[in-house]
Amino acid sequence: SQSIPRATRCALVAVSSAFAETATFPIDFAKTRMQLHVGRQSFYNALASALKNEGIGAVYSGLPPAVMRHVIYSSLRISLYEDFRESFAQGSLGEGSLAASRALAGLLAGGLAQAVASPADRLKVVLVQEGDKRGVAAVLRQILRDEGPQGLYRGVVPNVQRAALVNLGELATYDLAKSEILEQTGLADGVAVHTLSALCSGFVASVCATPADVVKSRIMAGKASGIVACVRDTVRNEGLLAMW
Repeated sequence: SQSIPRATRCALVAVSSAFAETATFPIDFAKTRMQLHVGRQSFYNALASALKNEGIGAVYSGLPPAVMRHVIYSSLRISLYEDFRESFAQGSLGEGSLAASRALAGLLAGGLAQAVASPADRLKVVLVQEGDKRGVAAVLRQILRDEGPQGLYRGVVPNVQRAALVNLGELATYDLAKSEILEQTGLADGVAVHTLSALCSGFVASVCATPADVVKSRIMAGKASGIVACVRDTVRNEGLLAMW
C-alpha cells in the first residue's frame, strides 16, 4: 500500500466509504431512530414503522450528510493515522512501545477526523429524526439561524468520544482475537482468520462505543442538553440497558 500515492489511497477510501454508507444506511437509520426513541424499540419495528408510515424517502433522507460524514472521516483518519504513526514510531522503544504508539495514533486520528466531520453528523441526525419533512439545505439554514455556526458542533464531544472508543475497541481486540483464533482453531493465517478477528473487534468496539453514540444522537437531536444530564435522565427513566 506504501507504493500507492496517498492521494490515490484517500480517493479510494472516499469512494469505498460512499458505497458502504449507501448500502448500509437503512441500518444506520434504524439505529439512530432506536437511540432517539424513549423506551425499548426493536430494530425491525424502527425500520418497518418508518417504511410503512413515512415511506422509503424518509429512510434515505439523511443519506447525503451521512455519505459526506463518512467520506470526510474515513479519508482524514487514514491520512492522519499514517502521519501520527510515522511520527510516534521514531520515538518508540521496542515492540510494546510500538504497539502503544500505534494505538495512540489511531485514537488521535479517529478523534480529530470525527471532530472535523461532526457537522455532517449533526445534519444526518436531525434529518433521520424528522424523516422526509425537510432537505439538507433547510435543516442547515435553520441550525445556522437559530444556533449559529457552533450549532453544527452540537454533540461534538460525545461524537469524538465515540470515535476514540471505536478505535480503542478495534485496536485492543483485533490482535488478541486473531491470536486466540489461530491457537484454538488451527486455521491458517488467511482470509477466514482475518474475517473472524474483524468480527470480534467490531463487536467489542460497538459495545464500547454505543453509550457515547446514544448520548451523541440525543444531544444532536435536541433531546438532551449535555452529556451528564443525558446519561442521568436516560438511566433514571429508561434503565441502564437503554444506553445500548
